[in-house]
Amino acid sequence: MSELLRKILPAIALAAIGLLVALMVLTIAGGTASAQYPPPAGSVTVSLSDTTPATGSSVTVTCTVLDTVGNPVAGEVCVFTIVSQPGTDVSLSSTTAVTNAQGIATVTLYTGSTAGAISVSAEARSIESQATAIAEAATPTVPGTPGAAPPTGVGQGDGGTPLALWIVAIGAAGALGLASLLVVLRSAAGRPRNR
Repeated sequence: MSELLRKILPAIALAAIGLLVALMVLTIAGGTASAQYPPPAGSVTVSLSDTTPATGSSVTVTCTVLDTVGNPVAGEVCVFTIVSQPGTDVSLSSTTAVTNAQGIATVTLYTGSTAGAISVSAEARSIESQATAIAEAATPTVPGTPGAAPPTGVGQGDGGTPLALWIVAIGAAGALGLASLLVVLRSAAGRPRNR
C-alpha cells in the first residue's frame, strides 16, 4: 500500500497545482461563457469621454452602432443603464438616445459624490456593451501652497500591488501547502523524508 501511495502522491500534487492555476485563471477571466442565437447583427460599443473623472463631474457616454460590414446605423435606439456605482447618487441625463447618421448616440453621466468604479452599459440591436469609469475624489490643496496636496502616506509612488504579484504569491502559497501535505502524507505512509 505504501508503494502505491508513493507512486500516486506526486501525480495528485501536480493535479492539485494544475487545478489551483486553472481556478486562478477562471477567476481572473470571469469564468463564464455565453452565446446568443440568432447571432447579433453588427456591433455596439460604449465609450466614455473620461475614464477617471472627479466626483461631482459629468462624462459623455457614447454608444456607437455599426452593421455587419461596419457601416454606421442611424435611427437605432440605445438603452443606457448604470450597472454598478460606489454610492447612490450616480445618474444619467437620459436612459435612451437615438443614433445619428454616424451611428452615434450620447447621454451624460453624472459621477455623484462617492469615489469608486462606475459601470455603464448601452444596448442596441440586442447587443450590450459596457464601460467603466473610476471616479476620483477631488484632491484638496494646502493653504499657501497652490496645487499641492498634503502627504497621505498612501500610494506614495507605488501605485498599489499589481495583480500578477498577487497571483504569484497565491500560487506560491498553494504550492507550499501542497508540498507540506505531501511530506505529511509520506510520513503517515511510513516513508521518511528525503534529506
